Amino acid sequence: MFAQALTTSLIDGSRTVDRHTVDSDHGTSICRSWANHPGARTTDTDHGGYSAVVDHAPLPPARDTAALSVLRGAAVDVGCGWAFFDGLAPAAGFVRAGLLSNLSPSWDLFEAAEVRSWCTEHRCDEAALVLGRQVHDQDEIDGFFTQFATSLAA
Repeated sequence: MFAQALTTSLIDGSRTVDRHTVDSDHGTSICRSWANHPGARTTDTDHGGYSAVVDHAPLPPARDTAALSVLRGAAVDVGCGWAFFDGLAPAAGFVRAGLLSNLSPSWDLFEAAEVRSWCTEHRCDEAALVLGRQVHDQDEIDGFFTQFATSLAA
């Protein structure tokens, strides 16, 4: 419960959670907030992975401050990691290409946000991938792919 409230506070920019003050060194720390979120999955951060992959609806709004960056877009689970895109159309193009390859039998497409901040504890930039709605409908994926293909032809 506290982790969920902390997540909400980090999204809306407040510095307190349920009357508790968020420690200023870790107020936007990905490893301390998102990685402890209920249901968080960690990935291989040594190879460009995310400190946490979290199911979270609704997605946080886009923002870019000195302490925290939240980019809205789409994510694709490619089995061995995650790929983040600035929109559903290019992500659908990636999914279509992946399904026609020998890399993976199934790729999952999600509306998503990428949350980044500097971790003072680990002295590095950390990122979490926040997943929203999963796009299951093949017609919807085909529609996004058509948008992507049209944008390339223009």
